[in-house]
Amino acid sequence: MERWSVLKHTQAMPTDTYGIMEFQGGGHVNKAMYIRVAYDSKPDHMLHLMVKDWQLELPTLLISVHGGLQNFDLQPKLKQVFGKGLIQAAVTTGAWILTGGVSTGVIRHVGDALKDHSSKSRGKVCAIGIAPWGIVENKEDLIGRDVTRPYQAMSNPMSKLSVLNNSHSHFILADNGTHGKYGAEVRLRRQLEKHISLQKINTRLGQGVPLVCLILEGGPNVISIVLESLREDPPVPVVVCDGSGRASDIISFAHRYSEDDGLVSDSVKDQLLVTIQKTFNYNRGQAQQIFLMVMECMKKRSLITVFRMGSEGQQDIEMSILTALLKGTNASAPDQLSLALAWNRVDIARSQIFVYGHHWPISGSAANTTASQVQPKSPVPARGGGAGAGKGKSRVKKGKGGKAKPEPPEETDPRKLELRNWVNSLEQAMMDALVLGRVMVNVSLYCR
Repeated sequence: MERWSVLKHTQAMPTDTYGIMEFQGGGHVNKAMYIRVAYDSKPDHMLHLMVKDWQLELPTLLISVHGGLQNFDLQPKLKQVFGKGLIQAAVTTGAWILTGGVSTGVIRHVGDALKDHSSKSRGKVCAIGIAPWGIVENKEDLIGRDVTRPYQAMSNPMSKLSVLNNSHSHFILADNGTHGKYGAEVRLRRQLEKHISLQKINTRLGQGVPLVCLILEGGPNVISIVLESLREDPPVPVVVCDGSGRASDIISFAHRYSEDDGLVSDSVKDQLLVTIQKTFNYNRGQAQQIFLMVMECMKKRSLITVFRMGSEGQQDIEMSILTALLKGTNASAPDQLSLALAWNRVDIARSQIFVYGHHWPISGSAANTTASQVQPKSPVPARGGGAGAGKGKSRVKKGKGGKAKPEPPEETDPRKLELRNWVNSLEQAMMDALVLGRVMVNVSLYCR
C-alpha cells in the first residue's frame, strides 16, 4: 500500500474558508478575522492579505511567542508579570504578537493576558494565531467564503483536536491535508515572520521590522526553535522566561553557568544532561543530542536575554523584550535611537542607548566645536606692542589687572565629549523622526 504524502495526495485550490468568526460561550462576543490557506502559501501574498484585506498597519515590532503546546501551570506571580509585560510591550510599541493560535499551553497564557487587557480597555492588541487547519476543533463551522460564522470556543476534553483561542484578533489556518497533526504551520509561520521583518519601517535608514522570539516553558522542539532563531541571518534575539519550566529553565541554566564563549564546565555539563533526561524522560543518548543543541545556542548567548523574576536589578519582561531587540539589531546608536522613537519609548533611549561606550557620529555644531578643540594650535609669533598686536587675533585675554589670562584648558574628558555628540545626534534623530512622521504622539496602538 502506497504511503500517503502531502505532495502526491493533496491538490491546491482556491480557499473556501475565510471571513469573521464570532466566539460563543462568553458574556462578550469576541470577533476575529480568519483564512484557511495552503501550507506553502507565499509570505508576500499573506502579508498583502493582512495589510490590504484585513487593513492591518505594518507593525514596528514583531513578538513571536513559542513554548509548550500541552497545558501547564505557571506560578501566579510569573503568569501576572509575563502577561502584563507582554501586553505592555505590544501596546506601547504597536507590535504584532504571533502565536500558535489554539487555546492550549503557552498560547492559553497569552490568551489570558489578552483577555485581561481587553476587559480593561476598548482597544484590541493585534494578536495573530497561525495554526494547522487539521488540529482545529469545529473547523467545519468556519467553511464559507466571506462569511460571518459563530464559533464554539469551549474545548472538548475527549477530543484530540484544539479550539482556537478567543482572545486573538486574526487567524491564519495552514492546511496540508493532514488531520490531528501539528507541522503544517511551521514553515509558513517562519517564512511569514522573516518576510515581515524585512519590511522597511524607516526607508532612510533601511530599518526592517524588529523580530524577537519569546520563550515560555516548552519541549525539545522549542530548543530547536531557539537555535533556528539564533542562526537566522540576521539572527533573531531570544527572550527566555526562567522559572516557567522545561526548555526555558534548561536554556536559562546553561546561560547562567556558561562562559562568554558559550562553554560550560564538566560539572555543569553533567547537571544539564541529568536535567534533560529527567525533564523529557530521555535516555542518555537522546539527552546528549539536546545538550549539543543547547551548547550551539550558547555560542550566541549574547543574543539570549533571560528574564528572572525577582532577581536583584531585574527589569520587567517588557523591558527585557525591547532591550533584547536593540541587542539583536546590531545597529549604530543613532539608528537604535530612531527605533526607540518609532516605538515611542524615550525610557528605552535613556536607559539603553544613551550609555557610555556607544559611538555617536559627530555632525553639525558639535562636530565643529570638537574639531576646533582637538586641532593642534599653530604657535603665534611673539609680537611687540606695535601695530601687529591689534585686530583681535591675540590668543590671550587680559584681566582687570592687565595680566594675560590663558585660554580655558581643552576638554579631554571622553564622557563630556561624547555627551556633546549625544546631544547633537539626538537633535538630528528627532529632526529625522519629525520629517518621516515617526514620532508617534498619537500612536495607533491597536489593529483596526
